[in-house]
Amino acid sequence: MLFDLETDMKFDIKFVEQLSEELKKELPGEAAQYRMAPSYRPHLDMGEILKHEPRLGGVMLLLYEKQGELNIVFTQRKQYDGVHSGQMSFPGGKKDSSDNDMVATALRETKEEIGIDKEQIKVLGKLSQLYIPPSNFLVYPVVGFADSIESFYPQKNEVEKIVEIPVSFFLDKANVNLKTEIKLFNGTVVHVPAYIFGQHIIWGATAIIMSEFVFILERIRA
Repeated sequence: MLFDLETDMKFDIKFVEQLSEELKKELPGEAAQYRMAPSYRPHLDMGEILKHEPRLGGVMLLLYEKQGELNIVFTQRKQYDGVHSGQMSFPGGKKDSSDNDMVATALRETKEEIGIDKEQIKVLGKLSQLYIPPSNFLVYPVVGFADSIESFYPQKNEVEKIVEIPVSFFLDKANVNLKTEIKLFNGTVVHVPAYIFGQHIIWGATAIIMSEFVFILERIRA
């Protein structure tokens, strides 16, 4: 076993290498994603998704070492008049015409949103794509690793706050609340699965992506 939930998950470069190898294998996809999906989320095949002509986006699940432990960086969005206002998210955004692929999109958006250059990031692999119905985005999550990060430089117009969370936090089932009360942008109140980190609630697409990542971590542990 590479790490133990009874103690903090200590940084080990061998684990990062093993994770990279694990991401080359067949991904669990919906079987893992829907563990943290709201009950109202539809099951759509790719044909149905493409009928909506979704916008393409890339996000970065960025791992890095901090004080001897492996962490993930999240952003809390600014409040705005839109469906994802104030939500916790990964650095990322819409594919630009200059991007060669979705990895390039995720790297560019990471630089723009939190100030981490692509030269600092080693791409370990990708997770399963995810369709986000409220914003009509088809998102491609990229997993990256940075040896060390001294400072983040959040994009002031989009990022309210940088939130750093240890990977070990997500492996503790005590941090999952399957019936978290959320008020949607239209005022509707729903109960959804979420990871609760202090005052920060990670739900929706970000939690769904994390669920697959956690599944892969659990697979490594097994």
